[in-house]
Amino acid sequence: MDFFASLTGSSRGRPLGSSRGYVDLMDASLTSVEGAQVIINHITSQSTVTKLILGHNHLGDAGCLVLFRFLASPAGRVYPIAEISLNANDIGDKGLLALAGYLKGNVHLRELFLQNNLFGGDATTIRMFAAAINKSKLESLSLTTNPSLSDTFAASFFPSLDATTLRELHISAVELTHLSAPSMVDFITSRRCRLTTLKCNGNNLGYDGVTSLIKAIDRFNYSLTSVELLSNQCTEDEDVSRDDWMAAETALRGILARNSTLKPQLQKEAVQLLRYARQVLLHPSKTSLPAELLQHILGFLAPDLSLRQRINVLNYASAKGTLPALSVRERAACVSSAFSTFGTLWRVNDNSPNHDGNCTSCSGSLVCQREVQRQRWLDQVDCASWDPHLGDA
Repeated sequence: MDFFASLTGSSRGRPLGSSRGYVDLMDASLTSVEGAQVIINHITSQSTVTKLILGHNHLGDAGCLVLFRFLASPAGRVYPIAEISLNANDIGDKGLLALAGYLKGNVHLRELFLQNNLFGGDATTIRMFAAAINKSKLESLSLTTNPSLSDTFAASFFPSLDATTLRELHISAVELTHLSAPSMVDFITSRRCRLTTLKCNGNNLGYDGVTSLIKAIDRFNYSLTSVELLSNQCTEDEDVSRDDWMAAETALRGILARNSTLKPQLQKEAVQLLRYARQVLLHPSKTSLPAELLQHILGFLAPDLSLRQRINVLNYASAKGTLPALSVRERAACVSSAFSTFGTLWRVNDNSPNHDGNCTSCSGSLVCQREVQRQRWLDQVDCASWDPHLGDA
């Protein structure tokens, strides 16, 4: 190792260690229990940690058990870690179970990267992992390039998944075949699916599997706006022409464009309904119309919302406990995404712009807290996307 590499701790010349709330030990030759202890030492040397970048090491199951036992302890829970990257770490099912124990009930972790590990797809392990996701605030999960997961993973994962915050799922190159298509279809057509992004490239779903997913999204799913199903040919597709695949891809693009168009319009209607419903339902006069008639009239402000969605918004609007506290009525500032806090309530009746001139939330460097609160309110009342069950309560 040359002199510069000895200073940085990496033969690639990239500084390793801890800074600004990050622990970056990617490709640091960390192995098993000893490597986990090095990570723990870096974590405890800081007052706060929001990111663990630990890819391309060899922690394995033993290292994961030690690391997540610490993170799940009272001493580890004080660190509001929002992102963990453990790609290429030789982690198997035992390590995944340890991670699930940490994930369950976790309100801080938002992004989890687990590409290129050694997960075996054990049904019980996968169901426990899905149950932990359901009881977390995880928003983005990558399991790409874990070929041992295969169809047994899909058969256990999708029927168990009911995560209210999960928006992005990457399952490319995990050896899914046409046998996984039915469980995936059942999930994406159910109300359990809140995904906006699904990446499922490089599998073996085949033409029939891919087209069944596309048809399901077309008929029943209006939340997905980014779907990738490239390189999913299988041996049974010998009679499928290139034009057939191109037609399927074109159809998918049109469906996703439809969803992307409907979503902002519906969200705008939900916000408008809340604004006026607050005034009408929280301040009834002695000569006011019956509540049922008021709610019917208010519904004309949001014609694209389903009955269930309108009821959710009206119930929220009429509950005094949902009014923002006076002590937090000042406008929420845009802050660094790594240190974002969510204690400030979003004021829906404020007509000022969501972003000021200095907000760069679209670039990812800052998070506009007003927009964060707005999106979480839309999720709470289930108005983030169009509901195909328009007449269902």
